[in-house]
Amino acid sequence: MTTSNIEPKPENEALIATAEQVSALIESFIELGVLVHDNQGTAQSHTALTHKTNQVISQLSGLTSSPFTHQYPIPVDVISYIEDGRNPDIYTREFIEVTAKSNARLKGKMHGFAKLRDVLGNKLGNEFPRLVDSIEDIKKRTTPDIQE
Repeated sequence: MTTSNIEPKPENEALIATAEQVSALIESFIELGVLVHDNQGTAQSHTALTHKTNQVISQLSGLTSSPFTHQYPIPVDVISYIEDGRNPDIYTREFIEVTAKSNARLKGKMHGFAKLRDVLGNKLGNEFPRLVDSIEDIKKRTTPDIQE
């Protein structure tokens, strides 16, 4: 998702402002790289380099105090992905895949324990008929409202 397709709603203002700050920061980093590459060792180039470095520092400071970054903290893993030159969308996709696998495993465990509960309850009810009401109560209380 890019900032060009973010709808200008009141709840998106912090996201749009942060995206603009990040874009300006990237542009400043590019300009800083050009200044470092073209540095000729003169006082004028040193002054320009110092000015651009201070500008980048102030932009980074502004970005860390952004309301969006306080409202939605960025996981360290995503920052590591970006530092390694990888796409953070890959992190998101991998995270979703791992979460889906974990959810499927937990759902299987829940169904397994529910079957165990039912079989055990039926066997106990057959052997101890006076416990049938208690067993049914336990089954009713331990049956989750799961939507298939």
